[in-house]
Amino acid sequence: MLFNSIGYLVFLPAVVLLYYLVPFRFRWMILLAASYFFYLLWRAEFVLVLMGATLVSYYAAVRMGKIPDKKQRLKYLLITLAVNLGMLVFFKYLVFFTDLVNQFAGIAGKRPVIPWMGILVPAGISFYTFQTIGYTIDVYRGVVKPEKNIGIYALFVSFFPLVLAGPIERGRRLIPQFHAEHSFDPQLFTSGLRLILWGMFKKVAIADRLSMFVDPVFSNIGYFHGPEIAIAIVLKMMEVYADFSGYTDIAIGSARLMGFRLSPNFNRPFSARSIAEFWSRWHISLTSWLRDYVYFSLPFTFRGRKVNWRMNLNLVIVFVLVGFWHGPYWNFIIFGLFQGTFMVIANVFRPLMTRFNRVTGLDSAPRLLQGLNITATFLLICSTAFFFGPHPLHDSFYMILNLADFSQTGHAILLPLLKNGDLLLGIVLVLFMLWFEYLVAMKSLASKFLCKPVIIRYAAYLFMVMFLLAFGVFSSQKFFYFQF
Repeated sequence: MLFNSIGYLVFLPAVVLLYYLVPFRFRWMILLAASYFFYLLWRAEFVLVLMGATLVSYYAAVRMGKIPDKKQRLKYLLITLAVNLGMLVFFKYLVFFTDLVNQFAGIAGKRPVIPWMGILVPAGISFYTFQTIGYTIDVYRGVVKPEKNIGIYALFVSFFPLVLAGPIERGRRLIPQFHAEHSFDPQLFTSGLRLILWGMFKKVAIADRLSMFVDPVFSNIGYFHGPEIAIAIVLKMMEVYADFSGYTDIAIGSARLMGFRLSPNFNRPFSARSIAEFWSRWHISLTSWLRDYVYFSLPFTFRGRKVNWRMNLNLVIVFVLVGFWHGPYWNFIIFGLFQGTFMVIANVFRPLMTRFNRVTGLDSAPRLLQGLNITATFLLICSTAFFFGPHPLHDSFYMILNLADFSQTGHAILLPLLKNGDLLLGIVLVLFMLWFEYLVAMKSLASKFLCKPVIIRYAAYLFMVMFLLAFGVFSSQKFFYFQF
C-alpha cells in the first residue's frame, strides 16, 4: 500500500479513528495489527523475516537486561548482529557477492563457482534491520532498558508509518511513546495533516513529474547529449529529495495524527555549505545511526596516539557503507566513496582555505562566502549523482564522457521551454519548494500563516488539494527509497 494511493487514504483515517475510540490499554494492539496488515499487503512471506528480526532482537535484549556484566552480555549482542545482518546480507547482498566471486573465477579462467540465485528483497529490510540493531546495541551499552512487552517491541519494529523507508528510529525515543497515553491534540493533528499534504505535493507534483524527464535519460543514455545529461543530473537530485523527503513528511505527519513524534530526516540539505553539513541535513536518521554505532566504534589511534589520518579513514569507511547501504551495486559504493573523499579533502585543506578566505577578503563578505560555499557543495553533490542509482556502472561513465558533447545544446535548452511543459512546470515547482522550505525554516511564513483566519487557512489547503488533483502525477508505483 503506497502513501500516494487511494487505499492509504482509506486505511489511515480508519486506523486513527479506531486508535482514539478504543481504551488506552488496547491501542498498541490496534497499531500492531494495523502495522502488520499494512506490511502484509506488500508480500505475505516478508512478514516472516520481519517477525524473525523482531523475535531474535527482543530475546537478546531481554537476556542482556538480566546480565549485569557487560562482557557476558556480548554473546547475545553477537547473536542478534549475526542473525539480523545475516538476513540483510542474504536477501539484499547475496546476488552482489555471488556475482563478485563468479567474476573473479572468470578472471582466473574458471567457470562460475556459485550458481546464480534471484532473491526477492523484503520491503524495508534495510530500515528495520538498523532499527533493531541500534536498539540491541543500546541495551548492550546500558543506554536503555530492554522492553519487556513483546507486543510493544514488535510495534516499535513494524510501526506502519516508518517500516518501509524510515526514519530509522531509536528505541529510547519511540518505545516510551507507545507506553504514553495520547489524548487528541488539535494542534498536533492539524500539523500532521499539513505535513501529509506537503509531502504529497512534493511526491506527486514534483518528484513524479521530474521523473518523466530524468528516468528516460538514465535508462536510454545513448540518446542524450551533454546539456540534457547535465539537466537530468541536477533534476535527479531534486527528484530524489522531493520523493524521499515527501515520504518522510507523510510518515511523520501520519504518526502525528495519533500523537507520536518521529525524528526529522531532512533539514534543507541544499542550503548546506559543505559536504559534511549536507550529510547532517540529508537522511539524518541514517547518517546519525552510522555516526553513533559505526564511526565512533572504529579506532582513532595508531600506536597509542590519536592521529588525523585514522579519523579521515573512518570517514571514508562510513561513507562507503552509506553508499553500500543504498544497494548492492558498484554505483552506490563509488557514490559513497566520493562523499567520504570530499570530506577528507575538506579536512586536509581546511587551514589553507581559511587562510585563502582571509587573504582574499571573503571573510569580510560572509553572505558572498556563504553563497559560494552553498554553490560549490551543490555542484559537488550533483557531480556524484551519475552514480546514484541501480543503473549499470558503464552507463555512469558513459554519461560522464558524453557530458562534454554540446552538439545538441540548442535542443536541450529549448526542450523545457517549448516542447516539454511538464518539465518546465516541474522546475518551477522545485524552485517554489526550496523557497517555501526556506521561509518555513526562517519561521516567517509559518507564524504569519497560522495567524490568519481559519477560512483563509483552509482555503489555502483546499487550493493545494485542487492543485494536486489537477497537476499531480499519479502513475508512480513506488517511492524511490522503497528499493533500499
